[in-house]
Amino acid sequence: MTRWIRHLSLAALALALSTQAACDLTRFTANSTANMFSRAGGALERHFDYELAGAALPGSIMQLEGVYSVIPDNEQLGVTLMRAYVSYTYGWLEDQLEQVQDRGDFEEEERITGRARLLYERARNIGIHLMRLRDPNVDQVLQGGYEGWNAYLDERYSSRDDVPLLFWTGYAWGSAINAGRDDPEMILALPYARVAVEKAVRTDESFFNYSGLTFLGVVNAALPEALGGNPDRAREYFERALELTQRKFFTVHFSYARTYAVQTQNRDLYVRLLREVVDGGDPEPAARLANRITRRRAIRWLQRTDQLF
Repeated sequence: MTRWIRHLSLAALALALSTQAACDLTRFTANSTANMFSRAGGALERHFDYELAGAALPGSIMQLEGVYSVIPDNEQLGVTLMRAYVSYTYGWLEDQLEQVQDRGDFEEEERITGRARLLYERARNIGIHLMRLRDPNVDQVLQGGYEGWNAYLDERYSSRDDVPLLFWTGYAWGSAINAGRDDPEMILALPYARVAVEKAVRTDESFFNYSGLTFLGVVNAALPEALGGNPDRAREYFERALELTQRKFFTVHFSYARTYAVQTQNRDLYVRLLREVVDGGDPEPAARLANRITRRRAIRWLQRTDQLF
């Protein structure tokens, strides 16, 4: 009997060790896959076919979600997934939204807007989760108010390595707020998103083609001054982004036109910026897909000129 128990114990130990080894192998494979996904992002940015990229992205997102379910503590993978959600929602869902707006299909507009908000919120929630892994007290900080959140980011996020998490969390959060701008509670959260991007910009303004500058330009241009908007500051952000990108990243032009130029009713600036996008060709292969997305939308917004001015 004693020998039988000993054999049983050894078998149980072997099973436990083999199970642990299998789990370790699964995590190792998942971590290797996460690194591959992160490194492959540049190929997508250089792609030339808008429809093909848009058809592929949902599948890529679901693959990322599958791997992320295995290694939810992998910050690199989480940031890659956030970026994928934001890119798909901005580049394809918002494009669909503008098409149904032009058709006057209010029911479909509401459906797509709701979907965009949910996808942006998913990206933001991943960012908060990653921050929570760094420090479980982040939820308490968020509940304590804006001033505490601002001080917390200053204290905890001071490295260039922190910039991707800060930027994509703030960008996704701000985009979710824009999609849900009819919800007053969403608007109240804008300072939290804004300060995350501001901190990223102060640490490394060049990140992702100086997109933090563009984000801050949009926020300052789109908000009324009573809510913290500042048109003069918005123009400074946009002009700096145009200069630093050598006018090769068309998202800057497009955002500048549809926010600042519209809000200040500067028709000449609006048309000039959008024409530069439409006629700009392929000035930056590393941003080819983003520029083609922007060109599609710039053509549409040029057609809206007489409605806006």
